[in-house]
Order: sequence, then structure tokens, then C-alpha cells
Amino acid sequence: MIQLKNVSKVYPNGLRALTDISLSIDSGEFVFIVGASGAGKSTLIKLLMKEIEPTTGTINVNGSDLSRLKHNDIPYYRRSLGVVFQDFRLLPDKTVYDNVAFAMEIVEASRREIRRQVPAVLSMVGLASKAKAYPNQLSGGEQQRTSLARALVNNPSILIADEPTGNLDPATAKEIMKILSMVNHRGTTVIMATHAKDIVNAMRKRVITFEKGIIVADEEKGEYFGED
Repeated sequence: MIQLKNVSKVYPNGLRALTDISLSIDSGEFVFIVGASGAGKSTLIKLLMKEIEPTTGTINVNGSDLSRLKHNDIPYYRRSLGVVFQDFRLLPDKTVYDNVAFAMEIVEASRREIRRQVPAVLSMVGLASKAKAYPNQLSGGEQQRTSLARALVNNPSILIADEPTGNLDPATAKEIMKILSMVNHRGTTVIMATHAKDIVNAMRKRVITFEKGIIVADEEKGEYFGED
């Protein structure tokens, strides 16, 4: 599913973000990427999204060598990914329904597909009654669930969650984790970058720990002892 071989990333300013990283993530896994700020988590996510290129090494996702993807193929590659961010990134002038539908419009889904799929995914994340609401009428948890629905509406094989509970209270964070677990049980590979050690330690999933751009631990049913 995902394989990195000897990947390093040095930014133009000389910052070395990752050093000789090699790892494999199988289809259907739930993996936490943990570490302090600056450990390399965000760089890894940007590489997987092909927002940036590795300085050295290779990255394969779903059988494709990302370095060989042509520019015109990148949008098609990204359709296999669902991405959720800490800051939600919802369109303020669109309703919950339209925010989620927009993700389908981008990939040129038919109106019939949109009318069928958007209500289904809103129901899955518990937002069926909020379809006509705007982001500023939602709680933080509801905004994040909208973001999740948008990430899931195109049935991605991989869901990348970058600090998805970072702005949420513990109870709401727990709700989001239940949804992520449900999505994973349905077969989607989930990769979640986080500082939230309480969540990581409660879930007992695979934990890959980064420190100063290298992997210092990779454990099944692992724990995280770093900062919150």
C-alpha cells in the first residue's frame, strides 16, 4: 500500500526534516505518526500528498512510484487520498452539504452520484440534520465531522488525518476517533499524525515515533510517551 525507502528531505533553507526513512504501511492498517513539533510528521504527510518531493529515496503508494507521476496525473493520485486537518478548512460560504458535495464536484462526479453519496456520508458521521447549516453555525466537533465527511465522500483507499483532534475538547475528540475507527474497520487505511498521547495510548494501534527526522520506534499496539 505505502512504502518509503531511504527517504530524506532537506528544505531549501538547509533544514533537514527527514533522514533516511524506510517504512511500510499495509492496506487496512491504522497507524499513528507521533513525535514532538519539528520531528518530521508534517513533512511525511506532505510527501505522501505529493505537495513536496523527497531529496533522496523513493515513495510508492498503491503501486505507483510518486517520483514518476506526471504533473497531470497528480490530481488523479490525490483522489485516492482523503485528508483531514486540524483547522477544518471548510468553505465558509457553503453549507455542510455543499462543502461535502464540492469534493465530489472537483472529481467531476455526476449530480446523481452526489445526491446519493453526500447524504449517506453525512449520516455516517452523524450530521444528517446539519446538512443546511453553515460552518459558523457548527461546533468545533461538527466542523471536524464535516471535514471528515468531505474527506470520505469519494471513498478514498487512504485517509490521512493531520492533528484532527488538536482543536477539540476530550469528549469531542473521542467522537472523532470513533468515526476514524469505524472508517478503518470498513477497510480504509488510516494514517494519523498527532501529539495526543492519551488518544494514542487508548487506541493501542501501530505507533511510529519520529524524533528529529528519524524513526526511533515502530511498535504494534504501541504507546507514546512524548508531550501532549
